[in-house]
Amino acid sequence: MFRTASLLDLKTYLSDDILVKVDRATMSVALEGREPFLDHRIVEWFSQLPVEFKYKNGVSKHLLRKVLYKYIPKELTERPKQGFGVPIYEWFKKELRELYMEYLGVERIKKEGLFRHFGGKKAFRGLFSDRGVNHNKLWLLFVFEMWRDKWW
Repeated sequence: MFRTASLLDLKTYLSDDILVKVDRATMSVALEGREPFLDHRIVEWFSQLPVEFKYKNGVSKHLLRKVLYKYIPKELTERPKQGFGVPIYEWFKKELRELYMEYLGVERIKKEGLFRHFGGKKAFRGLFSDRGVNHNKLWLLFVFEMWRDKWW
């Protein structure tokens, strides 16, 4: 069962999700990323190891951690994971400010009539003055308006 799940992860989640994100993130800053643990020889060797080498006392990557701790302090490796967060809030305030105002301006939203006036003035003031604003909601509206402008 464990090997089937690992193979499924390797063939789907890793290639269709994680590696795509790493590739985009590194390319966006002209950085060449390498995934040394994905060398086919390492993957083949590791897939043959018994589960005890992979998990011990509920901790994953047991063998890898054992080797890693010889070279890198635990304080650096035992931190919570960090995802690939998108800095939407910062983009709206800087790089995307003009586009944001073009697509989500109060007058445009009223004229289009697709959304009830969603508090655009308040959202503008909140966004550009560092007051709390639902930037995810604004992002969805912004992307929708751009899509609608092109395809509708």
